[in-house]
Amino acid sequence: MIGSILNDRYRIVRKVGSGGMADVYEGIDIKENDRTVAIKILKQEFSDDPQYLRRLTREAQAMVALQNEHVVTLYDMGNDGDYHYLVLEYVNGSTLREYMDKAGRVEPRKAVEIICAVLDGLSHAHKAGLIHRDVKPQNIMLPAEGGLKLTAFGIAKFAASTTKTYEGGEAMGSVYYISPEQAKGETVDAQTDIYSVGVMLYEMLSGEPPFTGENAVQVALKHINEEMKPIREANPKVSPALSDVVARATAKERSVRYTSADDMRSDLKRALRYPYSRFAKIRPNELSGGQNPVEPGGKKKFFTREQLPHIAIIGAVLGVIAVFAVMFLVSMKNIGSRENKVPNLLGYTFDAASTYARNRDFEIEIRGQEPSDEYREGEICDQEPAAGSKEEPGTVIYVMISTGNQMREVPALYGKTVEEAKKALEAVELNLDSHIDYVSSSQPVGTVVGQSVNPGETLMVGDVVRISVCGEISSETHKMPSLTGLHIEEAVERLKSMGVTNYRIFVSHYDNPDEPLFDGEVTAQNPSADMDIIYDTVTIELYEYSSGSDEYKAEFSENVEITEDGSDVIVTVVAPIGETVLYHNQFDKGSYSIPFTGYFSEKGSFNCVIYVNGVVYNSFIKNFE
Repeated sequence: MIGSILNDRYRIVRKVGSGGMADVYEGIDIKENDRTVAIKILKQEFSDDPQYLRRLTREAQAMVALQNEHVVTLYDMGNDGDYHYLVLEYVNGSTLREYMDKAGRVEPRKAVEIICAVLDGLSHAHKAGLIHRDVKPQNIMLPAEGGLKLTAFGIAKFAASTTKTYEGGEAMGSVYYISPEQAKGETVDAQTDIYSVGVMLYEMLSGEPPFTGENAVQVALKHINEEMKPIREANPKVSPALSDVVARATAKERSVRYTSADDMRSDLKRALRYPYSRFAKIRPNELSGGQNPVEPGGKKKFFTREQLPHIAIIGAVLGVIAVFAVMFLVSMKNIGSRENKVPNLLGYTFDAASTYARNRDFEIEIRGQEPSDEYREGEICDQEPAAGSKEEPGTVIYVMISTGNQMREVPALYGKTVEEAKKALEAVELNLDSHIDYVSSSQPVGTVVGQSVNPGETLMVGDVVRISVCGEISSETHKMPSLTGLHIEEAVERLKSMGVTNYRIFVSHYDNPDEPLFDGEVTAQNPSADMDIIYDTVTIELYEYSSGSDEYKAEFSENVEITEDGSDVIVTVVAPIGETVLYHNQFDKGSYSIPFTGYFSEKGSFNCVIYVNGVVYNSFIKNFE
């Protein structure tokens, strides 16, 4: 590779690093005045693997949405024959891992400085709707000239999607920083990244990670079940205030943990100013849901002794602010509101648009990204408010970034069930036509025997593929009913009344504060409503929301032998309402021990079943309590 040129533009200079899926090289961008760049090239053994190609694409899509001084900049993405690559900002420096290994314990003020920079980059990502999911010292660069850069968004996910993480092949470097919810395969959010940051801070201050073990599974189980040794026991020089911040950031219960990167960063800065304050201390009433500390006599006290000096200062500051606010309102009383015309940002890059908008007294934020026939990748393809409308100075213009005219290769659907075909298309951002042709065939009933677009051909993101499915001549085709919004019991009764017996229930704890859900509400279904199906040829999937307030649990650690890459592993509990999925993941060929905590709405002993690629692998009794 050294000395070769990719696409007549990027000359490979030297290899600077290697990871699980890609190698990183220092390179020269010939067309940009010999600019030094970092080129991340997918390893050759993965060059035709759709899973790794999607991961590389996902990393690029995530980074396109981010423009922050603490996040490495993406310049380009492409391929030259079998070489698939990303072109990134070149950071001349070391990783935080290398810095920590050399420094041992990091001086508290320096540790806080580094962590605040990490939180700044994560805050930007979270506000763009991205969860990093792999925050660790190996993924943080420290440039020689100062500063910090967050990298490796390869497994980042948009928070709006149902996001779960724990893979049997998890690298040891990652599992040291994995959150309890990741280790259990639960839905993750911004607080997941905050936990990982808290573990990094713990290690920087103490000189060692809070949990170690002989293998990744042992470490993951400790994150779930064991309490961390208090940081001041590991390093007595850590101040009480800083100790409290570490404890809150690494709380196993998300109800106690910081809810945003900004909140944690604010407390870290305060901890340096007031090292003996206990403003971030986790109190017993917080764990039980109480509101205020209680004095021995039973009387609520609204402020602790340690808080009173700060309350006095805050009160004085608020008083001054109130005076100036009144003076400002009086001065503005007779000044009419000024409106500016919103500029047209379409076709600009984000950096250029930012300058253009701010010169006209507007702010700009990225709302997301979408494919576009009209605008090239990286250009703004939509904006709100629209160009030409009149708005107050300081108004935020929300923009969409074009991902270009993105084409996707159609997967082979032959032999798959309807739900499998739908998921295979969705994995490459294509859609299944709701009208399905059921035909007579010698193939197994319920499997795909034809598709409207041949495998290997390309379609644009969002395009539709129609399939033909083998169905018995006597079988009757039905429209899949709409079950979303119903209570799970009502949805199941409706299926049973139509003669449907093949269904599974998936429980999700993800809640959208803008659209509150009730316990037991069906939030999604597969196949989709109005899709043509033959009931006895599909297994219907229902996704139920649970707040987790009335659940019982059982600990699992199951051994499975996987004989085929990309195998689907599902663990269910057989309940009166129907089979409920406790765990769902994919594994490549090999032997695995799968540890997780299963949650169920009923107490008692129930039969549990392990399926591998839809076939029963094992069954056993578990007690939920």
